[in-house]
This record gives sequence, structure tokens and C-alpha cells, in this order.
Amino acid sequence: MAETACVSFSGDLGLYAEGYLEGAEALLEVVKKSGENQDLLVYPIVYSLRHAVELLLKQVIRAARLLVDKPGDFPDSHRIEDLWKTCKPLLKSIWPNDPSFATVESVISRLSELDPEGQAFRYPVGTREKGVRAPTLDIDLRHLDLGALVADVGDVIRLLQGADTGIDVYMDGKRDMLDERRQIEREMRAEYEAEMRGE
Repeated sequence: MAETACVSFSGDLGLYAEGYLEGAEALLEVVKKSGENQDLLVYPIVYSLRHAVELLLKQVIRAARLLVDKPGDFPDSHRIEDLWKTCKPLLKSIWPNDPSFATVESVISRLSELDPEGQAFRYPVGTREKGVRAPTLDIDLRHLDLGALVADVGDVIRLLQGADTGIDVYMDGKRDMLDERRQIEREMRAEYEAEMRGE
């Protein structure tokens, strides 16, 4: 049955991110085909885009730290600008001259301005501060080009997915080299022990 989904088969942050991106793109198609509902669907579209970027940044941080032998996992923060500040140096250590970092940074800055902590398109008001709930959206924000935002964020998500795939390829190479080194060490040890036994 098409309405029955399989869940809990992967803890892969990248898989979740892809789902959020596809959800945003599908909602944008609804807006385009109907010519309406953009004022209603803007919230799940922008929230999904931003959340997809957050998840992918965390995925890339985790994988890159493993590749470059830096301890730790991704930060618990929901602030994508802070996550990018952690992610960017790791990526630069792997790909020092990659020109796409400027594109990623520009879009992350834009998303961070729209929604610094991932709450502005999730709730209309924030938590109480001094008994008052403040609006989560910038009161000066009146219009948002959803098509341009989906396209720009989609490009960044594909760049981050590419980085994650590249890191996986490098990790496979690193594992292969370690396996070869261990095999050589085993063979050398076996030869040495055979010589010691006079064989």
C-alpha cells in the first residue's frame, strides 16, 4: 500500500535531510500547480529546507571528524551558522581549494537570517520571556520567493551530499590502506617467527 511507510530502518541524518528536501520540493510543486496556498505552505517549506541543511551539516561534521581523526560528534546546537563554523574548517582540511564553500556560506547566512534557531517557521511565537511571547519571525519580513529559496537551498544540500559522499569514498580508501598495512604486518611477523623457528 503506497500510504504505508517504512521507518526506523536507518539513523542516517542524510536520509532524513533528503526527506525534508523532497517534502519542501513537493510542497512547492503544490503551490506552483494550484497557484495558491503559498501563504500557508511557506511555513513547512522553509522549515523543511532549513532542517535539511541542519541535518546534513551534522552528518558531514560527524563523517569529516572521523576521516581526519578528530574526536567528537556534531554539536547539539540548532544554529546552522554555528554548525557551519564547525563544518567549514573540517571540509577545508579535506578540500582546501574548493570554491563551493562561498555558495554554501551565503545560503546558510540567508537561512540563518530567516530563522536563526529553527523555530521561526515552526512556531509563530517563542517561549515566554518576562511573561511575554515574542513573534519568532522578523516583523519586517513580508515576502519570500519560495522558488528561489528552494532552488538555492537545494543546490547547497546537493553540495553537502556530495561532500558526504566524497568523505565516504576517502574513508573506504583509508580503511583499505589500514587493512593492507595490517596484512603486511601479519606477513612480516609470520616470516620473522618462521625464521626464529629455523624454518
